[in-house]
Amino acid sequence: MSYFFTCFATLFAIIDPIGNIPFFIALTEDLSEGLRERVSKRATVIAAALLIIIVLTGGAILKFFGVSVNSLRIAGGILLFMVAIDMLKGSPSSEKYFKKGMQHKDVDSLAVFPIALPIYSGPGAITAAIVLASEAKDVVKMGLLIGSIVLIYVIVRLTHVFSEEITKVLGRSGADIFARVMAIFLAAIAAEYIIQGVFGELRSFLASVKHIR
Repeated sequence: MSYFFTCFATLFAIIDPIGNIPFFIALTEDLSEGLRERVSKRATVIAAALLIIIVLTGGAILKFFGVSVNSLRIAGGILLFMVAIDMLKGSPSSEKYFKKGMQHKDVDSLAVFPIALPIYSGPGAITAAIVLASEAKDVVKMGLLIGSIVLIYVIVRLTHVFSEEITKVLGRSGADIFARVMAIFLAAIAAEYIIQGVFGELRSFLASVKHIR
């Protein structure tokens, strides 16, 4: 179960369901209750389906581009660290996507962009999903990873349903504080990815040198 909790904690910190509540509310505040529900359901399903597809095809993608898992860990760790810094500074990238989203009030397109992608399934979540999938050596672990993704998006859906109540309890400042706490954990996870990738590459290099000798 430690692998399940690792998957859940990593993706939860990146997707940040609580911290993204203000953006969902702002993007859908002019919609009726029925249309808001439609956007929420569509965005949640699209975001979850995207990550699950990435998990199932991640290995093939790495082979196609000739990228090693260790290289992906290093690149992914750097990317996640940048996302964490972005979150600590107040999520300016989310603000950018929010402004773009306000220009598109078509319900279906709003659900896809910017809510599903990239707010709830951005580059950080995609990178982390591929790295975690590379560590799933059997069907059980792959199932646990997919299960953690499903659980996270169930939580995302619940935050939409109870968004107003959660906002009243936390307030905008509370949501910001929660997002920054998640950013700190995300930075630590990113550092772990980089360390694992660097040492993995070093071990591979030393093994190849030893084999040549």
